[in-house]
Amino acid sequence: MSDYPFKHAGPVPPRRMIDREDERRRLGRAAAERTPVRLAAPRRYGKTTLLAAHAAALEAAGWRTVRADLGGISDLAGLTRALLVAWAGHREAAPVRRVERLAGRIGADVSLAGPRLTLAPAGATPADHGRLLEELLALPDAVARSSGEPVLVILDEFQDLLVAGPGLDARLRAVIQPQQDVAYVFAGSEPSLIARMFERHEAPFFGQAEPLSLPPLPLESTIDEVERRFAELALDPGDAAATLVQLGEGHPQRTMLLCHLLARRLTEPGVDGDEDAHVAAVLEEALEQTAEIHAAALAPLTRLQRIVLGEVAHGRAPTSADLARRQGATRGAFHQALEALIEAGQLLARDPGPRWRLIDPLLRLRLRR
Repeated sequence: MSDYPFKHAGPVPPRRMIDREDERRRLGRAAAERTPVRLAAPRRYGKTTLLAAHAAALEAAGWRTVRADLGGISDLAGLTRALLVAWAGHREAAPVRRVERLAGRIGADVSLAGPRLTLAPAGATPADHGRLLEELLALPDAVARSSGEPVLVILDEFQDLLVAGPGLDARLRAVIQPQQDVAYVFAGSEPSLIARMFERHEAPFFGQAEPLSLPPLPLESTIDEVERRFAELALDPGDAAATLVQLGEGHPQRTMLLCHLLARRLTEPGVDGDEDAHVAAVLEEALEQTAEIHAAALAPLTRLQRIVLGEVAHGRAPTSADLARRQGATRGAFHQALEALIEAGQLLARDPGPRWRLIDPLLRLRLRR
């Protein structure tokens, strides 16, 4: 089924996005004002789908949109490569062709006939590659001026710029700051790192973008939407769907995974209508499917970090004096463990806080067993 309603692997089509109307309005308003936005959300939380919906809305309004994936870049060449790939679909614009000719002269293969794109030395100097990067960073403004179309630039996994090389964030800011008819979204899946890039006084991007984060999906509207999707498949989940949505705790991908497994179970021959049995079976299968992911997430954690996760999973204070005394450690050590888990993307503050919660509700269920 090309439009399967419970797609849970990879980004879902924008039309299948649940809620996020407020976030879409805020993105649209910021684009109209040419106000940069920094969008932070944990992995698998619907960030890519939201950005695709935002880009589609602007394209329908006459904008040109470009998304550069900075995930995994480790140096200047990686950043240059990501930008070349992002602009490759806009070769009808004269500034893009001009930059690609420059890239070709210094040894960058921009044909994109296959999945590979390389930056070969070919006698090029560091200054040549620096000039190419400057031209790529200036492309949004050049294209907007030459075409008369406003341009949206999405820099996804923006936090990886921190490891790509010293001073790249300052270099980027210097080039894009004077651009007039360009709107930027700096998106990332490590909220603490994104915050660090925009909230530290010494950071080049300090105060340079409007913050936007993705909260958990709202319970009632998610239940309503999920029940509509079961109806699309001519399936009657009873109360099992609502129960699983509650267990998904607003996590978009985990909620869709649970509903997918329920839909699969309801189509199996000979399965009875016991809703409690459906929920139990779905949870067992979901925990089995995520066992390796959870093992990989837990493997690098220290003893204190695992204790903190367990305390949060059980709804207990993870830095209490009693816990520190029982574990033979200081409260300061537990605070450090808590901060490390936030940095690692394992925990988020509850709204309004200061209680904490695990981002992955299935990991919480695993730890409670």
